Amino acid sequence: MEKPKIIINARIEEVPTFCQFTNASLTRDFTFFSSYKSHKYTAAFMTALTNKQVVVEAIVFPRVLTNQLKVITLRLETNVYKLRNIMNLLEGYVVDAVDLTVAAKDFGISGVRSMVNSMDVEGLNGALSYLLVNINANMDALVAVGYNETDATALSDLKALINEDNTAQNSKEGERAQLVVDNIGKINELLIDIKDIWADGKRLFKINEPVKLPDYTSSAILKRIRHDELHTMIMGKVINALGEKESGAKIQARPALFGKRGKTVKSDANGNYELKGLKPTSYLITVTKKNGSSFIVTADAVTNQTVVKDLVEP
Repeated sequence: MEKPKIIINARIEEVPTFCQFTNASLTRDFTFFSSYKSHKYTAAFMTALTNKQVVVEAIVFPRVLTNQLKVITLRLETNVYKLRNIMNLLEGYVVDAVDLTVAAKDFGISGVRSMVNSMDVEGLNGALSYLLVNINANMDALVAVGYNETDATALSDLKALINEDNTAQNSKEGERAQLVVDNIGKINELLIDIKDIWADGKRLFKINEPVKLPDYTSSAILKRIRHDELHTMIMGKVINALGEKESGAKIQARPALFGKRGKTVKSDANGNYELKGLKPTSYLITVTKKNGSSFIVTADAVTNQTVVKDLVEP
């Protein structure tokens, strides 16, 4: 898929904020702009600008697609983390079994664990396939030490569910990316207006009110956007299934859109956590307790605000 190109030096997810800031500055200074170019800066222009912003924000942050992706990813990763306990129990049977066709260390459990820890779902499919081959080849030996054949069937079914959701996730992410590609013209049409406003703002205020120049300068707006990210936070407590505060838990927040990079912190002695410097978008937050069990919740970060969200184990 061709990577969409926008006509300003910014990430695609920053475009709506660029436009919001510029619209706010133009609204504040509208009297100056309309006096300077009365034929251009009219009430109709402002309405059209706002309408274009609404359209572009829906393209960059498609609400329905994002919500669908959150549901799919939440289910997918919850199923992946179920494998941790399954592997622990299976390992007990493997080490007790005799006359295995492969050594216990080569049975495939470590490969599954590695893929789970890295959330490599494509790699996990191969690791589970290898493991299931070994389970089926050694079923009699495993059953002899207490393993149940229905557990192998359940593991195979879980593998299928994970693959199904991984396919659906990739489809939704591709759909979202294609939406931007298909509408890059609309995005750049708005950005042409934005760049024109910047140019006229510089002409108006460079001499008479230079303090306003940053509001019409791309680099200064970008600096402000990224500064605001530093003050965009999700915080709260980690609460385990017993209703107790969970200390030392690993908390990883990853955006539902725009890749997998995120923030990772640990809860303190009182179960408190702070995820600072977030982009204003929807997050999937994975909590891994000290005993290795994990659960996932969702939360939305809001620009330059602190969102309080307790992470409660179901």
